[in-house]
Amino acid sequence: MKAFIKKDIGILFCIIFYSLFIAVSNILKPYFDGAYWYLVSSMQRMLFGIMELYVFMKLTRKKKWTEVIHFRNFKYGMLASIGMFLYLPFEIITYYIIGAKEWMSTTIPIVVSCLLFQQFATGFWEELTFRAFVCEGYYQRNSVTAKNRLVYAFISFMVFGIVHAIECDSLEIAIYRFITTGTWGFAFASVYLYTHNILAAMFMHFFTDIFLNIPTFIAEWNDSAALTILDNYIHFVFLGIMILVGIYFLWKEPKETGSRK
Repeated sequence: MKAFIKKDIGILFCIIFYSLFIAVSNILKPYFDGAYWYLVSSMQRMLFGIMELYVFMKLTRKKKWTEVIHFRNFKYGMLASIGMFLYLPFEIITYYIIGAKEWMSTTIPIVVSCLLFQQFATGFWEELTFRAFVCEGYYQRNSVTAKNRLVYAFISFMVFGIVHAIECDSLEIAIYRFITTGTWGFAFASVYLYTHNILAAMFMHFFTDIFLNIPTFIAEWNDSAALTILDNYIHFVFLGIMILVGIYFLWKEPKETGSRK
């Protein structure tokens, strides 16, 4: 039991850091809005990410941050992200082309701070929190099997889905958020567990979040049967494809097994 706790202590740190992050965010949010809030939120994410990187280095006995964030196996991380790349054309066609009836009138600072600064910081912070801390226990084990990789990816699914679901006001929306964000968490985890490259997961998180957050600026939606079918049914088909791709790469022989020396 003690050995289990020691290997998976990162999951506890994930919960602690996330709880602290939400507490600080709730304190700051009433004082800012618009582009100012996105910038403050971005800085908070970066500061928490840097702090978590330092703690993660201590836990895993890394001497340099480049031993955690590096380009080794990055190209294989992009290959393992094929399910996410396939999802993006669906996102663009469904929500930008078919779904958007009218776009909000906004400013360039708001768009840039929301879609670039905040999403860059989110990819950095969330991947350290929900993938590095949650999944690193796999690399501390003697048994680096496909079954164990699936278990850690499933844990990432659960944790990532739950922390996004608890923000919701209704059970129906919470279940939807749990499934959708959990699926993305599983996909990011499969990239990390296949390559042991957190930078690849960070990049994909940042890149996909840009597209996923653009609909925030849609003011009015088209009331069409096509949008209903795509959003309510085909959407889950593409999420299923992401899960299947993730399982495939989790089952494959990973590009790195065991802890780094």
